Amino acid sequence: MKPERWQQIDQLFQSAIERAPDERAAFIKSACGDDESLRRDVEALLASDGEAESFIEAPAYTIAAPLITGDETLSLLGKYINHYRIVSLVGRGGMGDVYLARDNRLNREVAVKVLPATFLRDAERLRRFEREAQVVSALNHPNIITIHEIGEVQTETGNTHYIVTEYVEGETLRQRTAEGKMKSSEALDVATQVANAMAAAHAAGIIHRDIKPENVMVRPDGLVKVLDFGLAKLTESESACNDTKIAVSTGSSDFETRTGIVMGTVSYMSPEQARGQKVDHRTDIFSLGVMLYEMLAGRRPFEGPTTSDLIAALLIAEPPSLKQHCADATADMERIVAKCLAKDREARYQSAEELIADLKALRHLSQEKKPAATLGIDTAAKRVASFRWYLVAVIAAVLIVGIVSIVQWRRAPEVQPDQIKSLAVLPLENLSGDPAQDYFADGMTESLNAGVARVGSLRVSSRTSVMQYRQTRKSLPDIARELNVDAVVEGSVQRIGERVKITIRLIYAPTERSLWAETYERDLSDAPALQSEIAQAVIQQIQIKLTPQEHKRLVSARPVNPAAYDDYLRGRFYFNRQNNADNVTAIRMLERAVAADPNFAAAHAELAQAYSYRLFLFAPEEKQWEEKAFVEVEKALSLDPDLDVAYLARGRLLWTPANHFPHEKAIQEFRRALALNPSLDEAQNWLALVYNHIGAFDQALQELQKAVIVNPTNTSAQFRIGQTLIFQEKYEEALTALRSIPKQGNPRVGYWRAMALLHLGRRDEAAAIGEEYIAEYPVDADGGLLTSFNALLAATAGDGSKAEAMIRSAINRGEGIGHFHHTAYDIACAYSVMKKTGPAIKWLQAAADGGFPCYPLFVRDPFLDNLRKEPDFIALMSKLKTQWEYYRTRL
Repeated sequence: MKPERWQQIDQLFQSAIERAPDERAAFIKSACGDDESLRRDVEALLASDGEAESFIEAPAYTIAAPLITGDETLSLLGKYINHYRIVSLVGRGGMGDVYLARDNRLNREVAVKVLPATFLRDAERLRRFEREAQVVSALNHPNIITIHEIGEVQTETGNTHYIVTEYVEGETLRQRTAEGKMKSSEALDVATQVANAMAAAHAAGIIHRDIKPENVMVRPDGLVKVLDFGLAKLTESESACNDTKIAVSTGSSDFETRTGIVMGTVSYMSPEQARGQKVDHRTDIFSLGVMLYEMLAGRRPFEGPTTSDLIAALLIAEPPSLKQHCADATADMERIVAKCLAKDREARYQSAEELIADLKALRHLSQEKKPAATLGIDTAAKRVASFRWYLVAVIAAVLIVGIVSIVQWRRAPEVQPDQIKSLAVLPLENLSGDPAQDYFADGMTESLNAGVARVGSLRVSSRTSVMQYRQTRKSLPDIARELNVDAVVEGSVQRIGERVKITIRLIYAPTERSLWAETYERDLSDAPALQSEIAQAVIQQIQIKLTPQEHKRLVSARPVNPAAYDDYLRGRFYFNRQNNADNVTAIRMLERAVAADPNFAAAHAELAQAYSYRLFLFAPEEKQWEEKAFVEVEKALSLDPDLDVAYLARGRLLWTPANHFPHEKAIQEFRRALALNPSLDEAQNWLALVYNHIGAFDQALQELQKAVIVNPTNTSAQFRIGQTLIFQEKYEEALTALRSIPKQGNPRVGYWRAMALLHLGRRDEAAAIGEEYIAEYPVDADGGLLTSFNALLAATAGDGSKAEAMIRSAINRGEGIGHFHHTAYDIACAYSVMKKTGPAIKWLQAAADGGFPCYPLFVRDPFLDNLRKEPDFIALMSKLKTQWEYYRTRL
């Protein structure tokens, strides 16, 4: 389509949209005259517009223009957007390009969507998009894709706006249905999870408006993720299959049978959406009904050879009976689908929660295979008969279960409380009926976990390791085996106004035998005391003897302001998501918490954590966060000197280049944190890191091994084990440890693998890894570390000029980086290999003075052998040995 033609269509559309709906047809007929193609194009735009009320509802015509005029998004493959390295192109559409990327700060895969420049020329629309996307990012639900960040960077084409979301592996529901109709149980499970996502979004005032199989991802473990929540209208212009969308123009003049104007996904529209009427949350229910029908029947309920026929079927026709295409469809299945697909939205399910209740009941009945029991029987006689059969079945089931339980109880070996030496607190189930309250359930889980973790003789799995099992389908024995624990605590939490109700069960994991259960109900202001009470009860049940200090810490909880406590839980929830936008939200919530209750010590400690992460990960140039963090740490400890996370935060804040890496003070802080909470794997990580810098390798390994036991998912600890083994000259063991860690997103994994190979004399393999990683991370933002390694490689190959060039590059890249001392050490090794002893000793001194006085490494590293007889080297080693022996005696 020529630009002039598009301009004519757009002008007529704009004129039509300004008129009342009942005046538009006459206006279009008069304005278009005998040009039927023009009339159809304008009418198509009106149908897709749907009287959009917000930017998230942007009509198709606003996205069609850049596609029709051939506007392309610049490929970013291999480049960086902030700290996100673009790996590959995942998809392309009207919203822009979608890339798989690597978050180099948090070592995870993400999806980065780069919005097209044409789409962003309207500042007001961009502002509204960002505001609404922030609302979507506040949603946290296991069935909704997470938005990590919205940002803007300067590129060669101007300002580039981008959205970062979680990256979901699996297949779309479209790919799954392409294989054929799904089993009823699988289809109902997918529909229930999608409905759960819809319920969470609707509760936050967000309507998806584009529920379709392409926007639903099914992970290999069966978890469903709804994609592009609240952003779906941005992608309506996406070119795709011509049976579900009108795609980009090919020059034909017939709108109904050609590709022409991007209209959107017609097959899943609700009747009111197709008519261009105002839509509400019930439009999503209709779309889910279409999808459920398609999953069960293997075809869509409304079909037609052209878009006009399809819209007519959508507005007028009734779908074929589900039973015609799905042999095992029950009457209840047909009733649920029919209610979702009601033309009149007043006749549909009025909420996602109502639909979820029927889907769950249907799944339950389907699993029990009781065809006589139905959900929608209208006659009283059938309901009575159904109830009688159900009552008989229940009584029989109770008797059978009772008999089986007695037999199993008699046969099962008795569990002795002292057998339980390790424990995992699994995520508490949110029974409030409101997915927006998930933060509350997660916060109560974390607090309970922290309570029992304060007991030194009990090993407790870390919060990070257990949260992965939220809504898991794995059995308790499998979970316990993966976490290497003897028992689990599970349960539920329900917030009702200013009251909180918690049900807790202690279960011996290998046999799934329940050892104890209790229900508690308290005022929200007493939540800290309640968590302490539950922790004490669990400890009592497994008969662990508390020290006086442990007992004191467990009973010392004070009442808190309910509003402050709520903000505290919300703040922790956002803090744990560990991205830039959520860190800002966490700080805001935690600042509100301490303002509402200035004596709330835990909130001050958590705020210190949030400030320190702001400084280290997201805004290192904004030094005010360091001062703010120190203030909050001291305030927290003045209120409660037994707060483990406060000591962790203080140790991390102290151990920085600005403070000249005070190793002894940092070790004392991390040890204090671990004395209060022996299962705090983050403190074990940091303590091991400091130990490695001063040459205490055995102590470092001990802490790292503890961290991996507490949290088997702790890849940072696994990586540092490999590093420590290299320092101990155990190169083969180091390679084995490092191979088990995914290399993506963490250049240091490749660096240490290459270093181990170089020490083993496998230089070619080391060089291949060095070249691979420098190509993958050309910026070498980690203090020039990869570049300094390549300098060492060049030196060992006898290429002095290349080594010198690499050294200069490493120095430039590492300027101002906190842990530049590792780069300095590699430079010293390179100069030593080249027999340039003066520069080598100078850089070795710089490494030691810069926070890396690692005497046991320096004295044994073969790359420094050319320095052994140098007086300056001997003097430096004597000085470092004295310092090392001091650390050995004091630490």
